[in-house]
Amino acid sequence: MVKLLGKDANAIELARKLGINESAVRRHLDALEREGLVSSRFERCERGRPKKMFSLTANGRGMFPRKSGAFLSLLSQAITRRYGEEEVSLLMSVVAKDFAEKLITKEIRGDLENRLKQQVQLLDDYGFFTSLFKRGDKYVIEYRNCVFEDIIPQFGKYVCNIDEEVTRKVAGEVSIEWKERIAEGDKRCLQIISPSGLRDCSNLSRVTHIYGFTSPNTLQTRRLQPVRGGE
Repeated sequence: MVKLLGKDANAIELARKLGINESAVRRHLDALEREGLVSSRFERCERGRPKKMFSLTANGRGMFPRKSGAFLSLLSQAITRRYGEEEVSLLMSVVAKDFAEKLITKEIRGDLENRLKQQVQLLDDYGFFTSLFKRGDKYVIEYRNCVFEDIIPQFGKYVCNIDEEVTRKVAGEVSIEWKERIAEGDKRCLQIISPSGLRDCSNLSRVTHIYGFTSPNTLQTRRLQPVRGGE
């Protein structure tokens, strides 16, 4: 993958650069292509058969070091200094509404439980790894992954507002509280939804699992290690 940075190559060229067998290179390229990290195309030559060229995909390039966190930190500080905390909060509310509109692209129908089931399916497909539980008249959405975790150092206190906005768009005016939050160092998020507006969230350990999903077949579920330096 490092050898494909900045320039496409075929298996013969890569084998020469790496000093390993061409057939081994092709096996690695086939595996990377199945993972969506490289793509291939045939390129015509003046002589001979077309060459099968390989290039990094957007997901492949995403495996290399990124320093967006440092940029976002400077950006959030500059915005806060210029416009103030209240304006930043209003801006993030707009972002939360925009995300909810982007996520919920189809009409959600049914009673509260069925609407929440549809919401959890959308969240799960997006990569949150969610499940729905019920405790009395309250519902609990468990998030085992936060897709916004990499921006928590910069926008941590606003991240959960995005999830709340999605729930309100689906469930309407309900009471929402958090028992656990990844943004606060917990291993998962527990969002408690009270249709009656009651705020007694005690004894949440005794919950009944009513809806869960298998992990989506996306790049996020695969055990891939980021490429660091020249490794």
